[in-house]
Amino acid sequence: MIKLIIFDLDGVLVEAKSIHYDALNKALGNLYAIEWNEHLSVYDGLKTQQKLDMLTIRKGLSIDRHKEIWELKQKYTLESLKNLTSDIQLIDTMSKLVDDGYKLAVCSNSIRKTVITVLSKLGIVEFFDLIISNEDVKNSKPHPEMYWKVISAIGCLPEETLIIEDSPYGLLAASRSNSNVIRVASPKDISYINVQKYINSTNMKTTPKWKDEKMNVLIPMAGAGSRFESAGYTFPKPLIDVAGNPMIQVVVNNLNIDANYIYIVQKSHRQKYNLDTLLNIITPGCKIVEVDGITEGAACTALLAKEYINNDAPLFFANSDQFVEWDSNEFLYKMQETNSDGGIVTFNAEGMWGLGTPEDLRYYLENYNK
Repeated sequence: MIKLIIFDLDGVLVEAKSIHYDALNKALGNLYAIEWNEHLSVYDGLKTQQKLDMLTIRKGLSIDRHKEIWELKQKYTLESLKNLTSDIQLIDTMSKLVDDGYKLAVCSNSIRKTVITVLSKLGIVEFFDLIISNEDVKNSKPHPEMYWKVISAIGCLPEETLIIEDSPYGLLAASRSNSNVIRVASPKDISYINVQKYINSTNMKTTPKWKDEKMNVLIPMAGAGSRFESAGYTFPKPLIDVAGNPMIQVVVNNLNIDANYIYIVQKSHRQKYNLDTLLNIITPGCKIVEVDGITEGAACTALLAKEYINNDAPLFFANSDQFVEWDSNEFLYKMQETNSDGGIVTFNAEGMWGLGTPEDLRYYLENYNK
């Protein structure tokens, strides 16, 4: 039973990512300025001092300038944050959660003055039982110390705690605390109804799925599967049993994405193996495109689904026989923040298991966590 709800600040209660980015670049000056995409892929979610340490290593920023730049960055940040106004939806949400008896807290990698300023401007500071900044702990995110500190101070257990985060570093810290974790895309997701849904979710204690109602996930599974056929398998490759589940289900679970799924299948397979039922059990409401015969390759096969993918929604492309050691939240967060039109997982030889046979995948599933 959830008793404590901990919120991250930036990206969860307030959208101040660009404020922090602009303030840091203004303090750094042109010589050490950070490009937006570079910030998202390397520095996002870290506290200012961590960013300065990395800039010293990556760009030769003098350590002697750290203090001056840090102070300027905080000054410019606070100047911009003063323009924030009260948020009616957040006030209503926090008020109802407190009335329901939940303990509320904030854990942020920002300095305390920034956190208090933001919460005061939003009109919600009074609702929180505890506020932790990067100045209140020895180790900031992605270390879970600040979450442990709140859980201990409030007198709850991790299983009684729900943490709401948005960025990869924050999600990693939250996951390491062994609490229940939910990812949100922006402060717009923080409403009383949504928070209650998170609390009632049956999927807690697992890595939160990336949720995007607009994103299309395209999985071609109409190949000949000649390697498997020659090895003696009679079922189509995506239906071969892997650790008690069809291979395609293992693939989808590994993606850990809640979005619009589109499958391209062989017409004969669709009819013979009742693929519509199976695929809709795995991903309810999915779209199925059939092909009668073998195409020239995966790219040509993907184009058969153009009626579903020729739009303004982001596209993620996956294979029907892949198993990747990855953080889907981190990958798709970078896609979202850079407004990418599409994405596909790439890998080093040791980063993805090349499937020769289902036995290979079974062996990997049994051993990769050891």
